[in-house]
This record gives sequence, structure tokens and C-alpha cells, in this order.
Amino acid sequence: MSRSAGTTTSAARGIDEMRAVAQGTTSVVAAAAEALATIERLDAEIGAFRIVEPELVAAAAAAADADPSLPLRGLIVGVKDVIDTADLPTGYGSPLFADHQPVADSDLVAACRRAGAVVAGKTESTEFAMFTPTRTRNPIDPSRTPGGSSSGSAAAVAAGMVPVAFGTQTAGSVIRPAAYCGVYGYKPVKGWVSTAGIWKLTDSFDTVGIFARNVADLTMTYYGVRGDPQPAERMAVLRPDGVRPRIAVLDTEAWGECEPEVDAAIEWGAEELVAHGCHVEPLDLPAEWADLPAVHATIMAVEVAHNLHARLGDDVERISPSAREIVARGDACSADEHDAARTATAAAVERLSALEADFDVILAPSALGVAPTGLEFTGDPVMCRPWTLLCAPATNLPYYRRADGLPVGVQAVGVRADDESFLTSLAWLEAALGDSTTNPPFDEE
Repeated sequence: MSRSAGTTTSAARGIDEMRAVAQGTTSVVAAAAEALATIERLDAEIGAFRIVEPELVAAAAAAADADPSLPLRGLIVGVKDVIDTADLPTGYGSPLFADHQPVADSDLVAACRRAGAVVAGKTESTEFAMFTPTRTRNPIDPSRTPGGSSSGSAAAVAAGMVPVAFGTQTAGSVIRPAAYCGVYGYKPVKGWVSTAGIWKLTDSFDTVGIFARNVADLTMTYYGVRGDPQPAERMAVLRPDGVRPRIAVLDTEAWGECEPEVDAAIEWGAEELVAHGCHVEPLDLPAEWADLPAVHATIMAVEVAHNLHARLGDDVERISPSAREIVARGDACSADEHDAARTATAAAVERLSALEADFDVILAPSALGVAPTGLEFTGDPVMCRPWTLLCAPATNLPYYRRADGLPVGVQAVGVRADDESFLTSLAWLEAALGDSTTNPPFDEE
């Protein structure tokens, strides 16, 4: 295949802005003002933010300027509207909570504020982080969906409004919108940060994710939220003599039929990694993984039904038809069906662990294709469900675009439940593959 000339877009500055603040060449107030100006200029068309309060942003930035010890000082972030904030409404993507004002920050937001990050505003979410779309448009092509459920967070980062935004994933709500919008979307190992103060869909799968335009910003944010006093120093550095990750390219045809450009993106990535000295090997879909999308959907439906009944009571009848359909499926699931899904999950996790001796990272599709046209459908999460089920670390790799500029997602999945080793591999992959701001779009031959 050949590569056509393409344009690149400027990225909001994450770690670069923090370093400039630390060196005294700019201030947090200036960084926040730049983000607000970009949001005001772009968001009328994109609709990534549900609410922005400039006075709150300016006050938080001034407070961060006053304390040079803050490890995320200078970082401006967006926060998905299923994550509680004490100073901004949180609507959970539902008209049932249009005027809801939490009394306290979620643990995630509290950790960000302690570290000195400034919340720019609340980003749009689908209803209860499920499937009913938001008003958000894809910044690459506003006639297309940005994906969901973390629609606003992915769009805000892709458009350069903020360098980092937080989302949540229960099925494919971080990886898929990242793929459609052409950014990194990282779903760490479940439990990496508390989900207290975040709308609960499931007990088994809900995980906070991070959107960014480069691995350095992902890594810095991850460690900053975890409480590392020097997150900018924890970035993995690729050395010429560094250990190269061992790569498996998984055959996922049994999970769904991908558009040709997805296969082309994975093929190009595998060839490029071989050229950089990686061991790359095809991997047939293990028998234990054949039905993982359906297994995940079963367990998710049961837990969604339980949690929505508990939280909404009779108001569960007022939610959208797509959400009621999931509740109905969960209500109808038998104990035997649920037990069988749990047994299948345990076998699948064991099979993943068995791969640790031979591989570090699995390459697979992030989605079935590019972002669908229209805003009525946020896309199919089928390619993300298995890895959410297995609680494996995963990210979208944004290195490939079609000739028309639309991003094509490739997913990197860690075979170990270890974020630190996965982030190290991810830094290596970024250095080898580049990203869509440096790689021109690809023409199919």
C-alpha cells in the first residue's frame, strides 16, 4: 500500500505545558485560559462539553500556580459526566439527573485536584454510560459519531481542547471512541483508581480510562492520579538497547467482520514492528475465547439490571429503549446462564495467563471499522468486550488513517494485569509506529 500526503493537527500541550509551567515560562492561569479559548472557539460545532464554568477554572488555575510542589501542576483535563464533581453538575447522561449536583468530588476528581490538575469542565456522556447517543460530533468528520459512551472526552482531546480527559469503560466506552476520534484511549487494569463517586453500571467491569494524544501524557496522568510525587519522571524512555515487546497478532474473525482498512492497519503495524526488531507472531483465537463477546454481554446485562433497579426504582421505566432492553435481558437471564458465563470467564483468564511466557502485547482491532456516519449509533463494542471481561490493560493505537483522513483503530492489549509493564511496552510501540499526527494517511492499493 502507498501513503498519500496528509495534514496534521496541533495537539493541546500536556506534559510540555507542565514543563513550561515548572520552568516559569508560562503559568497554569495562562494554560487554563488557552484551553478555555480553544473550547469556546471549537465546541459550538463539536459539543464535547456539557458544562464549563470559566470562573471555577480560573480560580483552580490560580491556586495551582501558588503551589509549585503539585505534581500535575499545569495539566488541564476534561471529566466525563458520569464522574461526580462537587462544584459542577453531574447528569450521568440522563434527563432524570439534569439538575443533579453531587455533594462531593469522586475519588478520581479529588485525586486530580490534589495533584494540581485543573478541571476544564464536564464532557458529554451517553445515557448512564451505555448506548443512547449524546449531541457530540466527531472532530475529524462532524457528520460521524465520536463513539461512546465517553463521547465528549474523546472528542475534546481529539480536537485539542484539552490534552487529557477521563472516561469510563464497561464494554468499549474508552477504546472505541478513541479509535473513531484518532487518539490514545487507555483502559488500565480494573481497580487502578477508585470508582467511588462514579455512576455504577457493573461491579465487575467499570474502569476509569484516560484519553490523550501521546503516551507521555497518558503515563504522566496515570502516575499523577495514583499519587506519584514526580509523575513526569516516570515516563518510559525507549532506548536503542531496550527490550522489545513480543507481539501476538490475534485472529478475531469469529468475533466480527472488520472493514478491510482495519486488517490493513494491523498488517502495516505488524510489518513495521518486525522492521524495528520485534518478534511478531500470528495467534489463532483460543477455543476458550470464541464466545467472549457474548459472555461479557451476559454478565454486563445482569449487573446493569441489578444496579439500575437499585438506583432508579420505578424510574427505570423512564430510561431509553436501548437501556431498557439491556435491563430486560439482565432480568431474564437465568442463574444457570450467569454461572456458565462466569465459568467461561475463568477459563478465558487462565488462557490469557498462559500466553505470558511467549508474548507481552496482543494486537487486535479496536472497532469493526471507522466511525459510522450519523449520530444515532455510537458503534459496536464487540472488539472491546473480551478485554474488558478479562480486565486486561488495553489502549487504542492511533497510528493509521484512511486516505480520506478517517482514523482506523488498532488495539494493543497487555497479557499481564500490570499497567507499569504495559505502559513501557506502549512507549516502545509509539516510538516504532508513530501516530496519525506524524504518519500521513494511507491509500489502499
